[in-house]
Amino acid sequence: MTDRSITTCDECGSTYFVESSAMASLCPECAFRLYRYPACEHQFKDSRCTACGWDGSRSKYIADIISRESS
Repeated sequence: MTDRSITTCDECGSTYFVESSAMASLCPECAFRLYRYPACEHQFKDSRCTACGWDGSRSKYIADIISRESS
């Protein structure tokens, strides 16, 4: 995929680029949804964000948060 350091999000299970997240164990998407850290402006190519590496995964908890926000 790339030569950037990759780790796995504790919340959603997606891999992501380490330097793209403000939190050590959460991908940028989960850090945004849970703690309102700045959101990544995702740009997907081959099913992954080219900016942060997130694959679009969401935990049930995050999906529930999004569902409540949109109601």
